[in-house]
Amino acid sequence: MERVTISLMPPPPFHLTENPTADWLIIGVSALFCLYWINALRLAREGARLFFSNVVKAGAVFVLLVVALGLSRPRTHLLSSQEAIIAGVVALICFVRFQSRKRSRNIPQATRRAVIARDLKGERFDPRRHQIDHVWPFSRGGSHTRDNLRVIAKKKNLRKGAKRPRMRDMF
Repeated sequence: MERVTISLMPPPPFHLTENPTADWLIIGVSALFCLYWINALRLAREGARLFFSNVVKAGAVFVLLVVALGLSRPRTHLLSSQEAIIAGVVALICFVRFQSRKRSRNIPQATRRAVIARDLKGERFDPRRHQIDHVWPFSRGGSHTRDNLRVIAKKKNLRKGAKRPRMRDMF
């Protein structure tokens, strides 16, 4: 007699293991992980924009150097692999230099007022008790946008430091 199993869950769109339940679990955890980092990228959009801009600049330096070294090959007698290594090292140095430029820590006054009005709902902002905090830390690329700023107690902010928010704090 042949054994028949009935499953209430449809099969997953792709198979990672032989167990469909494990496949759905892996897909669910992966989806949550992706949502967390998409939200983090949204909160850190200024830092991400700056990072990608610096990557593009360094890529342009790399391409220009490869072309320039390629045109001067008869005089320099370099192999194409040596040219690529030289261009890569120079582009990496440029990228590090671009990234080391400091971003302004100044929060625009209009944004600051809007965050205080949203979070304190008419209550007066007291700098001895309150601080404006970045949900995604500024030191980790967090932006000065209303969705990334909040008013919290000064003690809580000092205790939090530059830690990334946990999964439950992101949604």
